[in-house]
Amino acid sequence: MALSLPQLWAIVALVLPMIALQGRLGTVDLAYHLRAGDLMLRTHQLIRTDSFTFTAAGLPWLDQQWGAQLLLTLVFRPLGWAGLAGARSVLLGTTSLFVYLACRQAGSPPRWAACLALGAIAAGFRNLSLRPQLLGVVIFALSLWIIWGRHRHPNRMWAMPAVVAVWANVHGSFFLGPLLLGLAWLEDREERSPAARRTLRVAVLAAAAATLNPLGLRVWSYASGISTNSRISRLVSEWQPPSIREPGGAIFFLSVGIVGVVLARRGRSLPWPRLAWLGVFFAVGLTAGRSTLWWGLAAAPIVATAFAENRTDKRSELPPSLINTGIAGALVVLVAGLFPWSLLGTSIRSPDSHLSRAPRGIAGALEQVLRPEERVFNAQVWGSWFELAFPENPVFIDSRIELFPDSVWREHADVSVGREGWQRILDRWNVHVVVADRGEQALLIPIIRHDPGWLLIYEDADGAVFARAGP
Repeated sequence: MALSLPQLWAIVALVLPMIALQGRLGTVDLAYHLRAGDLMLRTHQLIRTDSFTFTAAGLPWLDQQWGAQLLLTLVFRPLGWAGLAGARSVLLGTTSLFVYLACRQAGSPPRWAACLALGAIAAGFRNLSLRPQLLGVVIFALSLWIIWGRHRHPNRMWAMPAVVAVWANVHGSFFLGPLLLGLAWLEDREERSPAARRTLRVAVLAAAAATLNPLGLRVWSYASGISTNSRISRLVSEWQPPSIREPGGAIFFLSVGIVGVVLARRGRSLPWPRLAWLGVFFAVGLTAGRSTLWWGLAAAPIVATAFAENRTDKRSELPPSLINTGIAGALVVLVAGLFPWSLLGTSIRSPDSHLSRAPRGIAGALEQVLRPEERVFNAQVWGSWFELAFPENPVFIDSRIELFPDSVWREHADVSVGREGWQRILDRWNVHVVVADRGEQALLIPIIRHDPGWLLIYEDADGAVFARAGP
């Protein structure tokens, strides 16, 4: 089948992110989501309290991302880590494709639409790991396509309440759906469009639809609470404002500059609602490093309008060609060739090198030394992995930062640096095994190594495993 040039550009937008971002699967968040999804599938109940750790056991856990956890687990159960790697590629490609389609709706020729979609993905590449947020990213891109096509395809707008309802059950970024609709309403109102009333009705319905979840109105307090939690912003770098001194922040500010230059060369100013669109998502990006990706996705259709006037791409009118088909086929073959096929044989307790924060040697040592119900003091970055690999052994802490009281974080820090009294903390919590990371517990390792109450069981470049001495 011969493909036209616009079809080829759409395939390029879809496939190139799948090629460029064939990276490792991060487990810091993903693993505990899989544990939660598996627990819900086995018990047929939503999770209300924590049962993964011993420091927060029984405390209320507002698990707003339950829908994403179920979806991820339904992929993981039959297909394993390879299935999740494939799912990540598909989600990335789908996001890029929806941004491409939104740019086309904004009037951009296919070539520029593909470039803008790929640029949007590149601007947020550091925040595109597989976790519930990535599902939110796909839904955000879908919303862009629907909203930017609202004048040509007005009936699609009525899908937005359902889109936001799904969004509110998978990730806390769901509030961006009503926000996009509100910005679209401002534009329609400024243009005196007869569609303004419809856009406003859809926005109101979408905001109401967000409450169609097991938590009801509490999803709104969850979304605002997470984004304003000082403990999270203090302890987690991705929740801190972007900085030009780190790659993700530098790319964010560079992209803002590029957008400014492109729009300045446009020759005339943007209508104020579109400037407001850019300003709102620039402000969102400034709140946290993980939020910069929304800026790139949202800015792409605005920039696309700069290429809409007097830029008809004559090559897009060329007849379909088998050469285009061959290029598309080569890209698909490249995706298959770069896929981490080694993940097919990876079990939960024998991690592959394509899984980050999943120490293979330490996992093997723990499998030999741990007995059911024994408690583990762990590095925070490994907590999620241990919860999935050793579900019978509660851990000290994991990546659900908001769940643990400040006192627990202080005690974790005291033990991690070997501060005076660290033994009493482990005794009080009845910890049986200490798994120390060479980065997070670098100061603890030499201290506990010489403590008569603990025995070194295993060590490698990742860290060390210590068990209590004696019976």
